[in-house]
Amino acid sequence: MPRYLVGIDDTDNHESIGTGALARELMTVLEREIKAQHLGITRHQLLIHPDIPYTSHNSAACLEFETSGSLEDIRRLCRGVLEYLMHPRADCGYCALAEARNPADWQAFGHAAQSRVIEHREAYSLQDGNQVVIEEVGGSGLGVVGAVAACGLRLGADDGRFIALPGLRSLENTLTAGQILERSPIQEIVAEPDGRLLTGDEPVDTQDWVRPVLREGRIRLVVEKNPSSPGWIVNKQDRKLDKH
Repeated sequence: MPRYLVGIDDTDNHESIGTGALARELMTVLEREIKAQHLGITRHQLLIHPDIPYTSHNSAACLEFETSGSLEDIRRLCRGVLEYLMHPRADCGYCALAEARNPADWQAFGHAAQSRVIEHREAYSLQDGNQVVIEEVGGSGLGVVGAVAACGLRLGADDGRFIALPGLRSLENTLTAGQILERSPIQEIVAEPDGRLLTGDEPVDTQDWVRPVLREGRIRLVVEKNPSSPGWIVNKQDRKLDKH
């Protein structure tokens, strides 16, 4: 089946459900309505700057999935879900991408959004042909910048943290490295600080909150020495970021 990317950024405020929650709700609708095969949602950190409105973290999300549905189906569902769920004062935007004619340009845009202030009109420079939809949904529409950037960073396959991935919910309590690799799409478990790959029976305390990262084209779980028992523990990260 064809593979698609959908980037969203609702430039949330303290009363909104947040970009991460919005992305997960959208994926649920895509799965139900057009039988999308969920391949993961990544959170991408963008530039924090006084000229960029954001609540606390200025991040965007990218959904990746396969479906026999059309780009028009995806456009209709994205707009409907965002209009229904976004906060009235959010500056929401999304980008639906079937094929990037110039992937390097998309990746460059994504990295630029992490290092400089971008006017939202710049995002439309990548709307080339009929394989890309970029739309403002609410407010100023500034969210299209984050939406396009999230797609570009996901295309580069070396940025972002998975806030949703098939099989993550089954990773609870303490599991062996081998069990984690068998039960989820995670491709490697890397022990910090030496970078050793874990396999087999080595125990990993999941903290019931496994959030792998996308690095070098691979889904990677980073762990560190467990200070309270033998074995390893998933890297401690700010769980509040899951909302944004």
